[in-house]
Amino acid sequence: MRESLPQSSNNNGDRDHGHTSNKIEPKPALHEEAIQQIEHEEEVREEVQREQTHNDAIQRGPARVVKTVRRLTGFRKFIEQSKAKKTPRLLLQIWQSDFSIVAFVLVMVTFYLMKDIRYPPVGVLFFLLAMATVDAILSIFVVRLSFHQNKHGFYRTEDFQRDWLRYRILLSMTKAALLFVVGTSCGSAAVIASYIVWFFTSTQRLRYLILRWSMDDHYPELQRWSIFMLLREAGIEPKLKNFNLVAVIGVIIGFAIVFIF
Repeated sequence: MRESLPQSSNNNGDRDHGHTSNKIEPKPALHEEAIQQIEHEEEVREEVQREQTHNDAIQRGPARVVKTVRRLTGFRKFIEQSKAKKTPRLLLQIWQSDFSIVAFVLVMVTFYLMKDIRYPPVGVLFFLLAMATVDAILSIFVVRLSFHQNKHGFYRTEDFQRDWLRYRILLSMTKAALLFVVGTSCGSAAVIASYIVWFFTSTQRLRYLILRWSMDDHYPELQRWSIFMLLREAGIEPKLKNFNLVAVIGVIIGFAIVFIF
C-alpha cells in the first residue's frame, strides 16, 4: 500500500506535466502576419474603390457631353428658327425699298464671268456694278446713322465729319481693291476705263438708282473728287441734268477704251 501511493502521485504528476506541455503559447510572428494581412486587404479594398470611382467618372463624362451637345443643338435650332421667321420678312422689305439685292446678284454674276473669260468690257461692267453697290450700302449706313443720332439731338458737326471721313476711307479702299481685281483679270486698259467711269460719277449715279434716291440733295464728293471739279472751274454748275449726262458720257468713254485698246 505504501509503495502504490507514490506511484499514483507520480502518475498524476506525469498527467499534469503532459497537460501543461500540450498548451500552445502565442507567438509574436503570428500577430505581425495578421496585421500585414489586414493592411493588404485594406489596400486592395481602397484600390478597388478608386477603380470603381474612376469608371463611374468615365461613364458620367459622355453623359455630360451628350447633355451639353443636346443643349447647344436645341439653342442653335431656336436661333435658326427665329432667323428663319425674320429673314424672309426683312428680305421682302429690302426688295420693296431698293434694288440692292438685284445689284448684288449682278455683281456676283459679272465677277465669275470676268474671272472665267477675262474679257475687259466685262471687267469694266463688274467695276461699275460693284462700286455702285458697295457705295450704296455704305451710304445707307452713314445717312441712317446720322439721321438716328441727329434725331436724339446729340449729333454734332464734328461727328458728321468724322463719319463722313470713315465713309470716304472705306470707299477709297474698296475702289483700290476693285481696280486691282479688274487689273489682274482683264489688264491695264480695263483699269483705266474703270477709273474713268468712276471719275465721271457713273458709279455714283448708279448708286442713286440702286437706292431709289433723288439726286436733288447730292453728296459733296460729286463736286470735289470728280469731273465736276473741272466743270465748276469752267463755270458749269452741277445740276441733275448734268449729272445724268456726265454719267452716260463716262460709261461711253470707258467702254470705248476697252473696245479700242
